[in-house]
Amino acid sequence: MISWEENSKVASTVKNFIASRRIPHAILIEGVNDTAKCELAAYIATAAVCGSEHAPCGSCLNCHQASVKSHPDISFVAPLEGKKNLSVDQIRELRADAYVKAHSAEKRVFIIEYAERMNPQAQNALLKVLEEPPADVIFILLTPSKTVLLDTIISRCVLLSLIENAQENKHTEMANQFIDLLLSGSEYE
Repeated sequence: MISWEENSKVASTVKNFIASRRIPHAILIEGVNDTAKCELAAYIATAAVCGSEHAPCGSCLNCHQASVKSHPDISFVAPLEGKKNLSVDQIRELRADAYVKAHSAEKRVFIIEYAERMNPQAQNALLKVLEEPPADVIFILLTPSKTVLLDTIISRCVLLSLIENAQENKHTEMANQFIDLLLSGSEYE
């Protein structure tokens, strides 16, 4: 399994956002590896709520709460139990919550899991808050592919694609194996 950190382009981009303290208000993470997407979203969310100069520090109360998924300023939005899709009402509730001041951190983070499960009405409800986001709020959308979302949603987000990089890493690994075989001098390999 390839982690998001092995994707040099994404890792560099994310670390630059964090180091410059300019995390975009809307981030779209696409990729087929659910674990990598969730880990990347958690890393960004933790960095956003961390009070340390070198976020995420991993040792402050905010980082600890984020690591155990109990931080009051990090919210996860997913389809309700027994439901297939994210409802318009869930997105409207998220939108209202976005205007509530952060509890213990400087920023609030909303992680929308399975963003592809928003129907067009739910996406349009989300679009309203993405177009005019409240100060100090970050939205992170997770999806296998951006193509399932409305263009208006995609255009409001910074895209972090874990799809190409997984293929890129596989090709790099194959190329390295080929070079090793060439250098080994064995004509049979």
